[in-house]
Amino acid sequence: MGNLTKLNSIPSIDNATLTFNSLGQLQINPSGSPTVSSLTATTLSVSSSATVGTVNYSVENPNTTQNTLTGTSAGSIVWSQPMQGSALKLVVLYANGYENTTTTAQSITFTKAFTNTPAVLVNTTGMSITVSTTGVTLPTSMTATASGWIIIAGY
Repeated sequence: MGNLTKLNSIPSIDNATLTFNSLGQLQINPSGSPTVSSLTATTLSVSSSATVGTVNYSVENPNTTQNTLTGTSAGSIVWSQPMQGSALKLVVLYANGYENTTTTAQSITFTKAFTNTPAVLVNTTGMSITVSTTGVTLPTSMTATASGWIIIAGY
């Protein structure tokens, strides 16, 4: 089992505390909406069977700010990106009677861009959406409102 013994620098973290859990893993404990710029570790104490490599971290905050996109014709989409890590990013959207009857698409830009095009894990809305590394483009010329969940994940 490994222990982090030295940080090159302590990242700037608002609304959170840093602690080590019983497994020796560094944890960020949010009390609001934390932001982390970077975290670098160079000295690791590990067992002989452990592999030392890149230290990945993630910002996970289930209480992150929710954003609202109002449909051009009706309803809205409430969305957030509670996981923004280097190994996993997650975007959760809920369409509540959303409708766009115009020919101009509405888009949502992710808080933190993905490295590769993410996967749509769940789409119970019936809408055809386009996903890129930076956001979601919603359909145009809709003939009915849409409600349901969209969950997007990747890194």
